[in-house]
Amino acid sequence: MIDPAVFSAASVAPTVTKASAMFFGTVLFATVTLATRAYLTGDGRLFEAAANPRSSALDIKSLTSLYTLLYHTSIFGFILFYAYIAEYHPPFPHADKNYDADIFFFLTFLLFVVSAYTWKRHDNGNKKISKSKESGDLSLEDTPPPSNGSVRAVADANAKTEILNRDQTEEWKGWMQFMFLLYHYYHAEEVYNAIRIMITCYVWMTGFGNFSFFYLKADYGAVRVLQMLWRLNFLVLFLCLTQGTTYILYYICLLHTYFFLMVYVVMKIGSSHNYSKWWVRIKMAVLALIIFVVWDCDSGVFNVIHYPFFGTDSKMGAGAGSMWEWYFRSSLDHWSTFLGMVFALNFPITSLFYRKLEAQPLLTHVLAKGLVGIALLVAFYFWVTGPFMQGKVEYNATNAYYGFIPLITYIYFRNLTPWLRNHTLELLHQIGKTTLETYLMQHHIWLTSNAKSLLTSLIYVLLSRRLYQLTLFLRGMVLPDNKNACLKNLFGMFVVLASFCLLGFMLEEQQVLGLQAIGGVVSVACGYVLYQLVIAFTTPAGGKAPEAARAGGNPVGATASYLVAVCIVLFFGLSWHSMAIKGATQIQLLPPRCDTYVNKGEWVALNGCDEGSRGQGYRSFGVSPEGTCSAQNPVYVWDWQEPPSASHCRFKQRDPKSLKKHLRKRSISFIGDSTTRYLFHSFSRQLGIKDAGAYNVTAGKHLNFYETVGDINLEFVWAPYADEVLDAIKEVKTLPLFPPNAGDKKRPDLVMLGGGAWDKLWHYNTDQEKSALRTAVGEIATQMQQLRDLGVPVVWLTPTTINTPALPSDEKQERINEEEMENLRSLYQSQGVLSSASFVIDGPSFTESRVAESFDGVHYPHQVYSAGAQIFCNSLDWLLHTPVPVDPPPPPRPGKMAQPKLGLMMFCFIFFGIVCFDGFMGFSYLAALVVPAVSPMSLYYEAFSTLHRIANLPALEIELAAKTVVASPPSSDNFDVEEVASLIDKEH
Repeated sequence: MIDPAVFSAASVAPTVTKASAMFFGTVLFATVTLATRAYLTGDGRLFEAAANPRSSALDIKSLTSLYTLLYHTSIFGFILFYAYIAEYHPPFPHADKNYDADIFFFLTFLLFVVSAYTWKRHDNGNKKISKSKESGDLSLEDTPPPSNGSVRAVADANAKTEILNRDQTEEWKGWMQFMFLLYHYYHAEEVYNAIRIMITCYVWMTGFGNFSFFYLKADYGAVRVLQMLWRLNFLVLFLCLTQGTTYILYYICLLHTYFFLMVYVVMKIGSSHNYSKWWVRIKMAVLALIIFVVWDCDSGVFNVIHYPFFGTDSKMGAGAGSMWEWYFRSSLDHWSTFLGMVFALNFPITSLFYRKLEAQPLLTHVLAKGLVGIALLVAFYFWVTGPFMQGKVEYNATNAYYGFIPLITYIYFRNLTPWLRNHTLELLHQIGKTTLETYLMQHHIWLTSNAKSLLTSLIYVLLSRRLYQLTLFLRGMVLPDNKNACLKNLFGMFVVLASFCLLGFMLEEQQVLGLQAIGGVVSVACGYVLYQLVIAFTTPAGGKAPEAARAGGNPVGATASYLVAVCIVLFFGLSWHSMAIKGATQIQLLPPRCDTYVNKGEWVALNGCDEGSRGQGYRSFGVSPEGTCSAQNPVYVWDWQEPPSASHCRFKQRDPKSLKKHLRKRSISFIGDSTTRYLFHSFSRQLGIKDAGAYNVTAGKHLNFYETVGDINLEFVWAPYADEVLDAIKEVKTLPLFPPNAGDKKRPDLVMLGGGAWDKLWHYNTDQEKSALRTAVGEIATQMQQLRDLGVPVVWLTPTTINTPALPSDEKQERINEEEMENLRSLYQSQGVLSSASFVIDGPSFTESRVAESFDGVHYPHQVYSAGAQIFCNSLDWLLHTPVPVDPPPPPRPGKMAQPKLGLMMFCFIFFGIVCFDGFMGFSYLAALVVPAVSPMSLYYEAFSTLHRIANLPALEIELAAKTVVASPPSSDNFDVEEVASLIDKEH
């Protein structure tokens, strides 16, 4: 167990985490003191102000304003504290990710079934009559078709049936976020390509939403930029501080931030000319050329642009360096934001395109939309059967170029009719409101020890929604619509956080940054000072407070306020320390104390006749039903007994990839009899050598074996007798640690020893032989200790359980039956072999319950030895805990993913988007074959003149606008221009 004297919460926390704890402890102390004082004096104005769901600009001279800020910051800190405990000191070890395709797709199906019961109509089933009070004219939506059979020029515009309306985009984000979370929860590599497309959609929305906002609002001020950056990065900043993580780890936020700034710069340059026909499109064309040069050409421009911000050193979230990580992440979607901007640029035309078609006779309407839909489906089919079916690496290389195909296909069909646009699934809509928070908190809260429980999922959802509210609430206070106030508040926030970080590093340097200093000194002292400053320099609500409140009441009340605050701070400190001592920990290397638990496990019999295995068999091999899964033919799996959480022993089956990484440039020697040989072969299979130990009567058994896996060397030395084991150990001791010649044999990094059955069978008949064996075993113990003194860990394998009835001869049944082998195990223990070993693999622990399967009384099927091999694999965490220094491979070179030919292909689609005014990249022109009037180029003036008039934007060029033929423009009472910018306004 953990020794509290040498292990504490502060001893394992990063310095920035402890600095954050001091900051939030200070805020908490001041908040509790103010709240307690207000309660004791009967002044409820502080609580009323803090409970107001709408924030107001921070007023540092107002007591209620400062208390509101402190109160919500304390709640924010509490959630971050919970996330830290769930990440670093959870009650139970973090769970493994086990993918089950049937469950994954069933849960996906179930989501949409449940969501179907939340089907919602936006206009609540009421036909809204769009009427101009001045003219009294009805909108065309509610006007019956002319009696003379003429065709309406355009269907009426309606905010509830607008394409990509606010409810619909929230729904879109909602179901994608659910899939994204499920993908991470199950580690569902099978659906990686689909998830990659969903990330593309998110990045596309960044371009679409921000372009729409800047076009409609023309707000390029610093306040707008700061507010957006706060929305995207506020939670990330504090996660980095409290969790000790890096910004690049949360690359989604970096993607959105980077591409938001890209949209901002493009729209800001020459913004006064943005409402001309071609200026924005020229800027977009230049941006496309820049994107092509930076990402699609291996020209080195990417490095030049990003060198000041990213490096090549390995760090959390960027093993090959942040430069490569950012290049990789941005390359996957480097066209997505741009294509979202193109769609937003043509949005009024696309909206009018739909409405003009919907005003046509039914047959014409269906035929025109059908042509576009068929073309999109054909393109979607070739995408699905082509790029989408590629492996992960190959698909990554093409996602940026083909990812828009499923995206625009979804948009087209999701908005195909007014009825579809007027309905959404409310459950998905609600999920979509907090996609940023659910993404950020999934790893810190949901994917933890008991993530499979309903309680954890409920807490995760509630806290994510609360973080969303807190982010917006605090933004409203710190970043009001006043540039000077924003800059002043941000500067103050930066100074405070930097001061606590500086104090943390100073105390850490002096080695005094313990839990006592964090809570008992800094938090209480700074909290007291903060409280006094608030009281001294603020004015209460209403201008005058009750005398008892301003004077602080009687001394007893003041003291009580301080004591309550101290108790609250102490409670959080003790909770932190208690969870650090008694809780589990992050997934990390197992500590040496785990040797107490690693041999404790059971073989669990599984029926195998369940839907999971049946589904896997059908999908992978096309077989059904299963024939050998039953109570008579169980499938056994080795499960460890659950160790105490405080032991930090999280055992798991080690896969070849993790083993190879851990054992790079290592060599391991197995020395012993046939049981040791079987374990050698099983360990080789764990490293990926599938045919290791395959039965082959033509190959010798009593031989040495060698295996090489990359730069890992394995050796088995046949030494069935104790004196041969002794000789082999002595030989190992003579080997050099660093051979003078490249081909010379070196001292192994670890040695596994085993044996005993041959001695008991052939050299244990006389008293002299028994004495000689005892002496040899004692010498083995001595040599093992000497080998350990040389820095070589030594593992001892005790003889496995003997199946006495299966022994093939009377001689074996007499000499090596289970009772005799137990005596031999006792001999090795009494002679100090077990105590001299670095670790002991208890053979009976994984063979006793499977003894009936020992076909010759001594040996077992390969599967049984796999349990022993996994015990050994887990022990390597502490036996070989320090990796061999290797020269890190050079980081991948930015430019490696450049695809100039595909980049040039993108210009073809971009041409249709920019020059031909089509948000669907040319596919809309197919409808013009049936209805020539819906050609996107011909809709420009009609769509944009109406939009500019209603949104009070600058009029289009007079000489061109004169040519515009506006056919029945929609009523301004029924046209919600805010819907066009909803993606950004709703704070995604």
